[in-house]
Amino acid sequence: MTCPLLSILLCLLVGGSLASAQTFPFEMFDTDMPLPHVYKERRSRVLASMSNTSIAIVFSADVRNRQNDVDYEYRQSSDMLYLTGCQTPGTTLLLAPAGIKIGNRTFSEVLFIPQRNVDREVWQGVSMGPQEAMQYLGVDTAIVATDLKSILDSLLPRVDTLHYSTLPTKALPVPLAGKNLYADAELKKWAKERKASIVFKTPMGILRAMREVKDTSELRLLRKAIDISIEGHRATMRGARPGMKEYELEALMEYGFKRQGAEDVGYPSIVGSNYNACILHYTANRRATTMNDLVLADCGAEYHGYTADITRTFPLNGKFTEEQRLVYELVLQAQDSGIAASVAGAPFRAPHAAATSVIADGLLKLGIIEDLADVKRYFMHGTSHYLGLDVHDPGTGGPLQVNSVITVEPGIYIPAGSPCDKSWWNIGVRIEDDILITEQGPVNLSAALARSVADVEALCGSAP
Repeated sequence: MTCPLLSILLCLLVGGSLASAQTFPFEMFDTDMPLPHVYKERRSRVLASMSNTSIAIVFSADVRNRQNDVDYEYRQSSDMLYLTGCQTPGTTLLLAPAGIKIGNRTFSEVLFIPQRNVDREVWQGVSMGPQEAMQYLGVDTAIVATDLKSILDSLLPRVDTLHYSTLPTKALPVPLAGKNLYADAELKKWAKERKASIVFKTPMGILRAMREVKDTSELRLLRKAIDISIEGHRATMRGARPGMKEYELEALMEYGFKRQGAEDVGYPSIVGSNYNACILHYTANRRATTMNDLVLADCGAEYHGYTADITRTFPLNGKFTEEQRLVYELVLQAQDSGIAASVAGAPFRAPHAAATSVIADGLLKLGIIEDLADVKRYFMHGTSHYLGLDVHDPGTGGPLQVNSVITVEPGIYIPAGSPCDKSWWNIGVRIEDDILITEQGPVNLSAALARSVADVEALCGSAP
């Protein structure tokens, strides 16, 4: 590949222009994004929750360096996506119920966004600037990012509370010094120098509550991400063969995601075979599989920022062994109980309590544990989390609410060396689906993907 940053610098040093007189047009390629009024309504709800003597700041994600002059592909912070839809790094949203005076006008919301740089766009693609932000995102006003400091300097003396969303980078380790630099402390220090009595509030409770309950636009995009993920899982199970490397299975999965329009994975794909299935967040995906392996695939596509989170465990040769089948059916029974407990008004941990009870009783009957309290040895994680723009989406943790989406994902993991009969060793099973809470009861949004023993076995290796 070319070396873009070095090339830009060299070109500027010799006085050249990379883009000559041409300006590239800005274009929104996807036509199914939420409409501007959706973001406007969300910002209005945040503003309505604030006092007139407070302001709120929402930061964009940092650009992360991969190595030398190559950055990771950019992913915007979820709070910025939720409130604006803006994908541009270096952007900050400022909300002030009492108003922000710019020139002769006063605004309650201002988006500070970098000015377009035509020369840089030759290398890195067309970006959204202030004019495009107002045109496509519907913010009251957008101005260049460099004006943020002066605006804040004028606002802080007149406010008593500063709300801010999660900082993009919380801490920066300092090599050799043996300490960290904390962004939160630096931000507070800077603000205190301008208003000693100012109060800080983070994370923004209103955003947690809002993002817990999905609106119509969010549910549409979540369903799309889940449908894409289902097809990726199907392609993987159909194409899986003994002897394939775990990364080959991962490639089948992620190809299925990309070809249907997913921009990325919602989290690193977990594809663990045999003993690797007993490692909860295994992501190396390098092992060569063998004939009787179980494969645990925990993978989800991200579509327009929203991610699915689906896990299936399947026999590589298309047939569960007796021990594998017994453990799988126990996890499936536990998941059914957890899903049934996912009703509006129930405690957030109700699905976990239901699933844990089933697994504990089942492991005792199978002789894998001798006491119900030992269930934590083989089922050591929670059963549910919120799902949305983040795979572990924020929420209140209160009673389950209508239009909230949670996962239900019980599992049993029996690594070699466990205090049970060796016939159970290296069996790791997790089954995970994405559940919409409704007034009529739980709806399994990923139910179209095979779950029963018979359906999973029929799907495995079915590709020609």
